[in-house]
Amino acid sequence: MSHILVLNCGSSSVKFALINPQTAESLLTGLAENIGSKNCRVTFKAKEKLQKNIENGLYSDIFNELKKFLSKSGYLNKISAIGHRVVHGGQFFSESVLIDDDSLQKIKDCIPLAPLHNPAHIEGIAFCKQIFPDLPQVAVFDTAFHQTMPNYVAEYAIPRELTQDHNIRKYGAHGTSHKYVSQQAAKILAKQKANVIVAHLGNGCSITAVADGKSIDTSMGLTPLDGLVMGTRSGTIDPSIFAYISDNLGWDIAKITNTLNKKSGLLGICGHNDMREVSELAAKGDDLAKLAIEIFCHRVAKFVASYMIYFKEFDALVFTGGIGENAVNIRENIVSKLNNVGFEIDVEKNSKSDLFVNTSNSHKIMVIATNEELMIAQDTQKLI
Repeated sequence: MSHILVLNCGSSSVKFALINPQTAESLLTGLAENIGSKNCRVTFKAKEKLQKNIENGLYSDIFNELKKFLSKSGYLNKISAIGHRVVHGGQFFSESVLIDDDSLQKIKDCIPLAPLHNPAHIEGIAFCKQIFPDLPQVAVFDTAFHQTMPNYVAEYAIPRELTQDHNIRKYGAHGTSHKYVSQQAAKILAKQKANVIVAHLGNGCSITAVADGKSIDTSMGLTPLDGLVMGTRSGTIDPSIFAYISDNLGWDIAKITNTLNKKSGLLGICGHNDMREVSELAAKGDDLAKLAIEIFCHRVAKFVASYMIYFKEFDALVFTGGIGENAVNIRENIVSKLNNVGFEIDVEKNSKSDLFVNTSNSHKIMVIATNEELMIAQDTQKLI
């Protein structure tokens, strides 16, 4: 029986999962944190749990520890392939691909579009080739699902040379999650291909309109900074704010971009980036926490309402992600702003996070847990 090793390699962390794509069973999970620092540590969970500190541990150390743990757990010889989450595939990839010299070079060519992520993915691929030389590797792209967006959605109203010569367009993100959740919704609704709006709400947030099983619009743009208000990201703002801040405060582009990515969103409004903490403060009467929730929910509702223009027949609004799956109050707030476009929440069903949380008079509203690792494993299995 084949098992897929799923990897999500970041600049200072690596997430692992060993998955049976047929049964969806996760046999092993792991996380390496603070790679390259004195606080580097790796944690594995399988039949037993192992945590190990590796002072100043590097990527090579992490992958060697992974191989040791796989061997000790009896799984090393059961792996048939490795599936990598890759954040950006640009316009090169509309689906997952086997990693060879050509596809690897194209991932490298996309580094300017994901300078924090793609280099880490490339490093992870290289180490896997060294440590698991006989295993095929597959790249599963966050952007691939959104390559079906029509040009009038994906292209910006900027000079053509910027679009054509420098690949400046909407790419979106969270595509693996949106693909998985929309497919699950279709199965549950007994549809071959569903017409749904998926709201992936976590520390990072995005919304995608999926028509006939294909992404036709999404809230993130050239980068994951665009769109919804998030834990630390501003979401959509007036682009001239960059010039205004630079002219009046003397900040350079790097500082402004860092502020919008890491110090804005919920954190910028009320000082907390975790929606659970924000909700607790709001319940105690904190005005800034209340404001943060209203801004967050209003932005989500506005995107959902605007995406309804795409559908003659509509199947469901689907909530997923850490907030979407668990934050009862946030779902209720968002849907309350959508009553005029045919959505109404059932308070009792919503309080229990049922699969369907709509009233009988409403469009369907669903809560479906995402599983990006399983989607990566299944895509990988198809290609080997």
